[in-house]
Amino acid sequence: MPATQAATGAGLRWIEGLRYGLLGLPLAFVALPLYVLLPNYYARNFGVPLAGLGLLLLGARLFDAVVDPLLGRWADALFARSHRHVLACGAAAALLLGTSFGALFFPPDTTLPFLWAWALACLLVCYLAFSTLTILHQSWGALLGGDALGRSRVVAFREGLGLLGVVLASLSPVLFGMQATVALLGLALLLGCWAWSRSPRPALAAPAPGAHPSDLGVGLLAPWGSPAFRALLAVFMVNGIATALPATLILFFVQDRLQAPQAMEAWFLGSYFVAAALALAPWLRIVKRWGLERAWLAGMLLAVAVFAFASQLGAGDASAFLAVCVLSGLAMAADLA
Repeated sequence: MPATQAATGAGLRWIEGLRYGLLGLPLAFVALPLYVLLPNYYARNFGVPLAGLGLLLLGARLFDAVVDPLLGRWADALFARSHRHVLACGAAAALLLGTSFGALFFPPDTTLPFLWAWALACLLVCYLAFSTLTILHQSWGALLGGDALGRSRVVAFREGLGLLGVVLASLSPVLFGMQATVALLGLALLLGCWAWSRSPRPALAAPAPGAHPSDLGVGLLAPWGSPAFRALLAVFMVNGIATALPATLILFFVQDRLQAPQAMEAWFLGSYFVAAALALAPWLRIVKRWGLERAWLAGMLLAVAVFAFASQLGAGDASAFLAVCVLSGLAMAADLA
C-alpha cells in the first residue's frame, strides 16, 4: 500500500523512489521525439519547409509558456484539495498525451495545408497534456521535502528513469519504427501512472491565506518581485536555450554537416543519454561534497568546452562527434543532479 504520510526525500527508500520516479520515463520518452525527432521527421517525410516548421514550433512553445503559469496555479489548488484529485487529473493528462502524440506522427492527410493545421492542433494538445502531467509529477516530488541531498535523491530517481526513457526513445524509432514507439509510450504511461499512485504521499500544500483556488490569475506576477527568483529564472532561460539548440539541430548536423550514415544517429543519441545515466550517481556524490550550485556550474563549464570543440567538426568526423556526445552527456548529468 502507498505511504499514508509525507515522506522526506532524504528518507526515500529505493522502492518508493522507483514508484515515484517511474513516470519520469514516459515523460522523457515523449520529450525526445518532440524536441529532437519531430522537426527532422516532418521535413524529411512530409516535405514541410524548415522556416515554416520553425515558426509552428515557436508558436506552440509560446502558447506553452503562457499556459504553464496557469497550470501551476491550478496544480496548487489540486494539491490543496487531495492526492486523489492530483492523481485523477494526472491520469487524464496521460491519456490525452498518448493520444495526441500518436496523432502528431501519423496524420490522416499529408497535403501541406491540412498538415500545418493538424500539426499545430496536435502540438498544442500534446504540450498542454505534457506540461500538466509534468507539473503535477514534479510538484509531488518537491512536496516530499528534505534537505539539498534529499531533494537531489528525489530528482535522481525521476531523472535517472527519465534518462532510461530517452535512451529507449532514441533507439525505438530506429529499431522498431514509429508505430511501435507510440505503443511503447502508451504502455509506459500506463505503468508510470499506476506506480505514481502507489508512491509516498507528500504533505498537501496549504492554500495561501485569503486565496481563492478558482481565481487562477491572482498572484501570478508575485514571484517576479523576488530578486532570487528573477536570477534563477534567468539562469534557467539561458540554460534552456543552450539545451534546446543542439536538441533541435543534432539530426540536421549529423546528416548535413558530418554527413554520417543514418545508422549512426541512434549511436549518437544513445551514447549521450547512456553517458548521462552512468554519470548521475557520481554527480550526486559531487553535489554532496561541493553543493548544488558549484556542481551545476561545473557541468555547465564542461558543456561549454565540449560544444566549442564540436563547432570545429566537419564531414567524416563521426568518431570525434561520438566523443562529444559522451562528454556532453556527462555534463547533462550534472544539470539533472
